[in-house]
Amino acid sequence: MPTPAPRQRTRTAAPERPSRRDQLALIAAGMFAQQGFHNVSVNDIAAAAGISGPAIYRHFKNKQAILAHLVCGGLAQAADIVERHLGDTTAREGVSPAEGLAAAQAELAAFVVGHPEFGVLWRREGRHLAAADGEEVAKAAARATIPLAAALGERRPELNQGDAELLTWSALSVFGSISDHRVRLPQTALEHLLTAIALDVLAAGMPAAREHGGRSPASQPRAALLDSRREQLLAVAAGLFWDRGYHAVTMEEIGAAAGIAGPSIYSHFGGKMELLQTVANRIGEHLRQAVFQAQRAELEAGATLGLLARSYVDTVTGHRDLVAAYFREGHNLPGRDRAEVRRFQQAYTQYWVDLVAAVAPERSAEETRIRVHAAFALVNDIAQTKRFMARPYLADDLYPLMLTVLLPDRGRAEETEHSY
Repeated sequence: MPTPAPRQRTRTAAPERPSRRDQLALIAAGMFAQQGFHNVSVNDIAAAAGISGPAIYRHFKNKQAILAHLVCGGLAQAADIVERHLGDTTAREGVSPAEGLAAAQAELAAFVVGHPEFGVLWRREGRHLAAADGEEVAKAAARATIPLAAALGERRPELNQGDAELLTWSALSVFGSISDHRVRLPQTALEHLLTAIALDVLAAGMPAAREHGGRSPASQPRAALLDSRREQLLAVAAGLFWDRGYHAVTMEEIGAAAGIAGPSIYSHFGGKMELLQTVANRIGEHLRQAVFQAQRAELEAGATLGLLARSYVDTVTGHRDLVAAYFREGHNLPGRDRAEVRRFQQAYTQYWVDLVAAVAPERSAEETRIRVHAAFALVNDIAQTKRFMARPYLADDLYPLMLTVLLPDRGRAEETEHSY
């Protein structure tokens, strides 16, 4: 797939000063991204803007309206970018699907680099939108993704519609990943790197293992009869936290969903926070064990990375609720627990970075770290996207895609030599 030519930067007139409404929305975007939607009040936003709380309501009906303005507005901009490069006008002007697709990816990369908070608002906070706003978000997302998948299908006729959609959404996850970290390159370099990774994902082959019964661990059922009442409560709580957010769920609702009535739920967990802490500890332990197993195998860096990638994909696809609650609700943990989780995540990420650097030492440390975060985001996002949950052999699809992001040549090898 062709790499787009560098975007020409021309001198333009100074942009208009943002309206007061847009200024307030930008302030709220940063606060929602850093602290979480439920942890920010209208008064917090007003204080950061230097105005009184009631003054906010001259611009927005409520806090949800601010979030809707940010998410819908961002998706509308993304859809406009796609339309500009893949719409009927470009076809009439002789732009091929490959050229339009590459140009759209480059401009989408520039958009997210300019709005790094957008990814976390859409991916993590969008579930807090009002129902009507959620429908608008779905329409805006369709405006962006359907033409992208259609253009990819035209460019690569060997793909079926489901494969084209999977690759399209995977490339978008690469862009959204920059909201998960603070590693930065110069603006143009970061745009080009994200574009290159996304185009590698769009060019990825789909593994042949599905033809002879590949492996795809089933996600743990939310209300299954697990080993104990405690485990059942944990699974149910994680699912509810994922669906509605930590703050929107009560202990009574968790107990009712698990079939445990009244105060007996407190004989298993002291409260909702203990449930969230247990979720964090459980996923942390899964990831630690994976590192331990990879180290114990005493293989060279590339093979170790392959083992770790397979284990990560299996963990994320096999424990969807726990993993989703871990990444989406971790900011609600108490300060000490949050700091401990953060330290572990940094050490875990560094282990991956060191392995990738050993295989591809020619890359800068920043590029390697950005690729690792993009690989995590791709697996996490796709595994938690409802349209792909019932996809057979999803783990088999995600494993080579993860390697494609980390090491493009290795990912292509896995696509053609995928066996068990």
